[in-house]
Amino acid sequence: MSKTKDFLFEICNSPFVSGYEHVNGQILKNYFSEYTNSFEQDKLGSYIFKASGSSDRKIMLAAHIDEIGLMVTEILDNGFLRFTTVGGINPASLIAQDVIVCGKEKLRGVIGVKPPHITTAEEMKKAVKADQLFIDIGMSKENAEKLVSIGDVVTIHREAMSLENDMVTCKALDNKAGVAVMYEASRELQKISHKSNVYFTATTQEEVGLRGATTSSYQIKPDLAIIVDVGFGSTPELPSDTMKMGKGGGICIGANFNPRLTQKLREVAKQYNYNVQIEIAPAGSGTDSIAIQVSQTGVPCVLISVPLRYMHTSVEVVSMKDIESIGSLIARFINEIDNSDLEEITCF
Repeated sequence: MSKTKDFLFEICNSPFVSGYEHVNGQILKNYFSEYTNSFEQDKLGSYIFKASGSSDRKIMLAAHIDEIGLMVTEILDNGFLRFTTVGGINPASLIAQDVIVCGKEKLRGVIGVKPPHITTAEEMKKAVKADQLFIDIGMSKENAEKLVSIGDVVTIHREAMSLENDMVTCKALDNKAGVAVMYEASRELQKISHKSNVYFTATTQEEVGLRGATTSSYQIKPDLAIIVDVGFGSTPELPSDTMKMGKGGGICIGANFNPRLTQKLREVAKQYNYNVQIEIAPAGSGTDSIAIQVSQTGVPCVLISVPLRYMHTSVEVVSMKDIESIGSLIARFINEIDNSDLEEITCF
């Protein structure tokens, strides 16, 4: 496997539930430290890796490291665990899942559902709600209380694996695929010159309110920002104009994004023969760019999306070809920005 794929698999196989991103942060430090000069964290725990340049210009790359998950709310008399969701989850996607409860030690569990033999036709028609589901860890309440506490986080147990045609699948590719793009960009930037100070920022708590993007952008005070997140990848049930897998990243157009900076990104992609697609977000993109754009007196932003299938499930799918292409494009874009008049590009 490539180093970027190794990195992606390692962060996907490790929990970074919103609010608990600090638990496995050493993985990020181990990988990014090879290609950056310094490291700091803001007070919400976002990871900021700086690759120093020769100018005063600051370019912020942002991709959220946090993932959706579950949280224990009650230990029932029979030892089953009641839970709530952390971030947006379709409860139907939780049925028959294998989970890990992060208590005093990691405990395996399963989320079951009433057997079809005793489910009425009327019940079959109704959508499953999260409060109808429970985690079974196979323990009595007395034993469960020794290892599990209210507030412990729970993640789906799903190991990253390769599919055909350079596709990979796992939970939490939203947005660890974006963090992998940043890592690829850091490796590419080391091969070419860059005058700007580049801040590779793995933001926290995006799934519960764009919080890490807000605080880290105030800490960095960037001159411009490049945000990497995921967008909807084509599947049979989605519209035909949904982004195609393996055809490059989606450059987003809309009110969140500086139009001239976005046009410059499109020109660089065309000049260097990178495949890109176009996304439309007229009002807001639902990404960290919402917070970063209005930081300080305003930050010119662009967004590149990684096409992703089955968003917010445990079987998300992305293309490694897209991740590597987007990372390389970002490095080339930074190099071109370094040799351009930024004020001329970003002014209205």
